[in-house]
Amino acid sequence: MDLAMMSTIRNGDIIKRSTRYGMLLNRREDVHQIIKTIGDEPGVDAIRIYNKRGEIIFSTRQPELFTTADLNSVSCNPCHFFTQPRSDLTDKERIRIFKSETGSRILGLINPIRNEAECSDAPCHIHPANVEILGILDVQMSLATIDEQIAINRRGLIISSIIITFLTAIFSGIFIWMMVHTRVNELIKGAKAISNGNLDYTLDIKTKDELGELALDFNEMSKNLNKAYNEIKDWNETLNLKVQEKTNQLKEIYEHIVQIEKIASLGKLSATVAHEINNPLEGILTYSKLVIKKLKNRREDVEIDKVVPFLEIISSESERCGNIVKNLLLFSKVSENVIEKNDLVNIIERSILLVSHHFKINNINLIKKFLYKSYVIDCDKNQLHQAIIAILINAVESMPNGGNLSVDIIPDKTKVTIEIADTGCGIPQEHLDKIFDPFFTTKNSGKGTGLGLSVVYGIVEQHRGKINVDSRVGEGTKMQIILPIEKITESA
Repeated sequence: MDLAMMSTIRNGDIIKRSTRYGMLLNRREDVHQIIKTIGDEPGVDAIRIYNKRGEIIFSTRQPELFTTADLNSVSCNPCHFFTQPRSDLTDKERIRIFKSETGSRILGLINPIRNEAECSDAPCHIHPANVEILGILDVQMSLATIDEQIAINRRGLIISSIIITFLTAIFSGIFIWMMVHTRVNELIKGAKAISNGNLDYTLDIKTKDELGELALDFNEMSKNLNKAYNEIKDWNETLNLKVQEKTNQLKEIYEHIVQIEKIASLGKLSATVAHEINNPLEGILTYSKLVIKKLKNRREDVEIDKVVPFLEIISSESERCGNIVKNLLLFSKVSENVIEKNDLVNIIERSILLVSHHFKINNINLIKKFLYKSYVIDCDKNQLHQAIIAILINAVESMPNGGNLSVDIIPDKTKVTIEIADTGCGIPQEHLDKIFDPFFTTKNSGKGTGLGLSVVYGIVEQHRGKINVDSRVGEGTKMQIILPIEKITESA
């Protein structure tokens, strides 16, 4: 295209120089013949000469002669687009490319014919010296040959690119297959062999490239794995013997520890029970001797009323021994629960009735908070009855000067909570985690065995429940028995 532009510019200059002499002499026939001769050359589409009024005074196309050009056309726009026509167009501005009526591309060149001194001074021309442009030489060259050659070159380039790409792909594929794919397959094969347990597998790749180094590392890894596997295998075989030996030793030690714990627990229990029973037995023995002595020395003036207190102490202490043994049996007894449908309100009411005389004697104000008149649940009524009575007794004993005792039933979808709260002396915080331990009590000597709450805890555990205690010294204690219930029937 650059060569075509340069050729068009040279053709325009040649036409101007060839017709210059004929124009100075006003030889129109000579000028027309020159333009026609050049216009017949191959590649020339049309040659026109416009005067300053825009009329075509010479053209290789006869029908165009003496017609006036449209100043808004593509050919005139470079100069006449502005109010004052330009006369200083560059080479690129003087060249235009457009399509002809046949569809081929045309390269047009606008070459101004300037007013020279020979032209303004010639006797045959009347051109003032102040007129700069006398006309326009329009040379139009056909680009059909160039476009055809470009198309041929483009097709050749595409075909060559396709062939080169195809050949490159083939050679690249062969190279990748031989240099990469085959050796990568060897690596995959080796990895599968190792994963299947063949730790002796090695790769036969001896190149010095990256894959060769990877193969060396793979073989080294396989060697180390095989060595480690053999070591683990040998160690595992001896480990079973060592584990069996240590297991037997631990079993013997465990049995020995269990035996020691049994002996220690039995000794502790024996000492505790002996201590708890020895005190009332000592009182019984002492007062029995006093009664015997008084009866042996009985005189007519001896009053039986003085002996009765001794007998009452003997009875009380004997009852205390019986309670210790009874609670100990209840604590150690593992009986099968008799679970059946029972009315929880009836169980609580019966328990309250049995200890109601304690409320009157100790000036206890009872507050019952039952939202419904009946709660039908699944439980062992005897055990639950025993647990509630034990908690009520403890609450009464914590309020020697009277107070309030509330019993509440709080139902839920999956559980029911029995809440018993008193306004007694409370339990110190350091004792809260020990109140369910056997033989632990905060009562004065002779007033408790320390097994009541342990029995309650065991009953709740057998019902797969939970017991919570919240207590503050001087404010009171609140106990909650939470029992899991699959279904609760509530009746107003």
